[in-house]
Amino acid sequence: MSKPEVYAVDADGKQKRVKAEALRIVLADGSELQVLLDEQDGLLIGTPAGDHAPARLLLRPGAANAVRIEVERDPVDLSVLGADREGSLDLAVQYGVRPKGTPGKKLLRLWAAAALEAGLDASLTLRVVDEAEGRALNRDYRSKDYATNVLSFAFNEGEAMPGMDDILMGDLVLCAPVVEREALEQGKTLEAHWAHLVVHGVLHLQGYDHMDEVEAEAMEALETAILQSLGYPDPYLSEKGAPDEA
Repeated sequence: MSKPEVYAVDADGKQKRVKAEALRIVLADGSELQVLLDEQDGLLIGTPAGDHAPARLLLRPGAANAVRIEVERDPVDLSVLGADREGSLDLAVQYGVRPKGTPGKKLLRLWAAAALEAGLDASLTLRVVDEAEGRALNRDYRSKDYATNVLSFAFNEGEAMPGMDDILMGDLVLCAPVVEREALEQGKTLEAHWAHLVVHGVLHLQGYDHMDEVEAEAMEALETAILQSLGYPDPYLSEKGAPDEA
């Protein structure tokens, strides 16, 4: 058998063979799934080709009636991000503290711009703080009584503000002692870790998140691609966990 045989089964269990190379399934909410049947040894399940799909499932029969599942991911498209984005960035940088190794304003701006979507105007404030201030902010706004690496506060949370349509507004707070400690623990250069956390925070301001495994994998892949475009290595190679920003 050179191609899979497809049978439609009704509620009574009656089967009817269907000549098809793909199945299009429309769910109750209007979203779609496609099952591609032209694979020689498995079924490829994903969303329509025109949609943004970070991953697809490939199902292959295995021994003893088992099913082997693999994940295929499209390369991350950076054309919607980066320095050629043609949007404006108004970035205010505040140093509550500035220990040795803290990046300057030009680097911070470069990293923030690299993580913004193409054409998006943004007005952001980035503040570097000590452990006491970082802990107080995390406690007051996140109910977590410890200093974290980066906190992001989106003013409009994705909603348009009067007179500020299509402008991303928000604050990033980075805790210098935590950033330095993590870089040492994870075997990274301090500059690379600063770059990672700025990119991570700016993505959060745009609505990216890592609340579940699928979201986390997509966000980590995007972070990695952005950082590599800036000349930094994959931030997750030696890191035990993702940034704990919430």
